[in-house]
Amino acid sequence: MRGDKLVIDLDCGRYALDTRAVAGVVEKERLPFLPGGKGFASGIISFRNEPVTIIDLPSALGDLGAGAPSVHKIIVLREKGRVLGVDIGGSEISFLWDEDIEGKVSGEKGLYTSGRIHAGSRPIDIINWPALYDETLRMLSAEDHAPKESLDSR
Repeated sequence: MRGDKLVIDLDCGRYALDTRAVAGVVEKERLPFLPGGKGFASGIISFRNEPVTIIDLPSALGDLGAGAPSVHKIIVLREKGRVLGVDIGGSEISFLWDEDIEGKVSGEKGLYTSGRIHAGSRPIDIINWPALYDETLRMLSAEDHAPKESLDSR
């Protein structure tokens, strides 16, 4: 969990991504339709001539009250052959540097989070984006679109 973080201020909370995984940030007025899109998979874009599946981050994190954004700010993540775009709508982004986080990270985990940073007035949950990638892949490829927890409990 060491390293600089890109911080996203969503209505439902503050979240961070490891900057080593960030390939770029793009803005789109609208997203092309994603054939077979399910759950929080919301569209597809071309980034450096490569198709990138986009997920709606607030929806993935349980904020079902978020309406359709007027602009799509997309953070493209890339690591070990995986590529995923996370749509944060018009939310603001900032950075936290490794030296400012040192000693302020706890191992509190959630469904798509891998830790929590206790810096400032509100905690910042660290997004486990490979878990989001795996769930998106499962949603788009499986015939049974039951939530992950249901599949694991069988």
